[in-house]
Amino acid sequence: MGKPTGFIEFNRLNKEEILISERIKNFDDFHIPFDLKTQQEQASRCMNCGVPFCQSAMKVNGRNVGCPLSNLIPEWNHLIYLGLYEEAYKRLEKTAPFPEFTGNVCPALCEACCSCSIHGLSVGVKANELFLIEEAYKNGWIHPNKKIKRNGLKVAIIGSGPAGLSCAKKLNDEGFLVTIYEKNDRFGGLLMYGIPNMKLEKDVIERRINLLKEEGIIFVKNTKIGYDLPMEKLIQDYDHIVFACGTSMPRPLMAKGSDAKGILYAVDFLHETTKNLLDKKPFTYNLEGKNVVVVGGGDTANDCLGTAVRENAKSVLDLEIMPEPPLENTLPWPNYPNKKKTDYGVLECNTIYNTEVRRFSTTIDEVIKDENGNVKALKIKQVKFVNGKFEDIPNTKEEVSCDTLIIAMGFLGTLDSDLEHYNLKSNRNKVILNNFTYDDKISVCGDMKNGQSLVVVAIADGKDCALEIINKYRKE
Repeated sequence: MGKPTGFIEFNRLNKEEILISERIKNFDDFHIPFDLKTQQEQASRCMNCGVPFCQSAMKVNGRNVGCPLSNLIPEWNHLIYLGLYEEAYKRLEKTAPFPEFTGNVCPALCEACCSCSIHGLSVGVKANELFLIEEAYKNGWIHPNKKIKRNGLKVAIIGSGPAGLSCAKKLNDEGFLVTIYEKNDRFGGLLMYGIPNMKLEKDVIERRINLLKEEGIIFVKNTKIGYDLPMEKLIQDYDHIVFACGTSMPRPLMAKGSDAKGILYAVDFLHETTKNLLDKKPFTYNLEGKNVVVVGGGDTANDCLGTAVRENAKSVLDLEIMPEPPLENTLPWPNYPNKKKTDYGVLECNTIYNTEVRRFSTTIDEVIKDENGNVKALKIKQVKFVNGKFEDIPNTKEEVSCDTLIIAMGFLGTLDSDLEHYNLKSNRNKVILNNFTYDDKISVCGDMKNGQSLVVVAIADGKDCALEIINKYRKE
């Protein structure tokens, strides 16, 4: 424990941000890093607890508590305070394959169960993690491992998202020759096309991909398994196959008129927007001057709001079927807090449009079309949750203008058509598995195995899947 009184002397600070009126003019990261002195002070707040819940990777009442990767958080916080940044990075890389991803997009489960948060504000673990990985790149502490002893076994990984990359890195480090197949034109999966630039800049992903290539991992893009490359060919050419394809079936809107033109699913909207930016082309889905309604209250909905305001939408409304969360946390430590939060996209829209854009306990009753079948308005209604289902609240229906409707209501699993081409048996759009194992030669990991979850959970799952494969072939 570098400074026993650090948590008493220094208050928790969050990074400063570029003014909303300026940052919405582009899709760049808007956070301003700490100077070194402030970074050390923030790290000194770590209490080096006897039982560090922050790195516990456990479940409480079915909820993830602590870092799923079991990062050695108190150790590298201590080393940051001492100014031993390279040593701190070496502790971080022992457990975290991609700190530049989690340091940007993780909701920081570790901070929720930090002991400091029992009576105050937690240690800024996420900011410390991102600081270390960026220092490591800047100072040349990261080098590709080109001396891997190969074991003669070949593995194909389908999908280059967080789970696929994590699994590939672990297997490659153990001597497997790994080939990653990606259906899109760029690698990274959800990281590349599902998360906006301002939240995770794409050169950060490409920097890591290039490092993995130097370490011997083979990347093949624009290849959809079962379509461009038959499963039979994979089974013939590889000793093992890992599916890490994420969840591809968005939860549909069931309201009357949901076949109208102008309804977008969030995954398609965010994908195309990012691709347009990277390709330096006009937006496929241009929201400028339009009345935009987003359905959903999670991170993806928030990302859609942040994107809409950057595209100069005329107005933005966010419909959340769940009731408004309490202002004060109702779940006891070390659970992740249950309280109302205002993320960047919501805050930007509230500021620019000078109103609260969220409507809680509200859903769509009907999509109203114009004479050409385009969405022109929505009938919305308020609901309440009674005996396990939503019921309408009488006399609450109203009509709102809408030119573009974006559905961000989560995912139900993997498309039946994809599972059919993969030759995988499923139940309710989830592959039938024994842990990670489908059969003697096929494994599944990440969201495709567990359902939609966090990037950090997918990374941990990819590592665990790789370990299961490694142990299988060691025994053989």
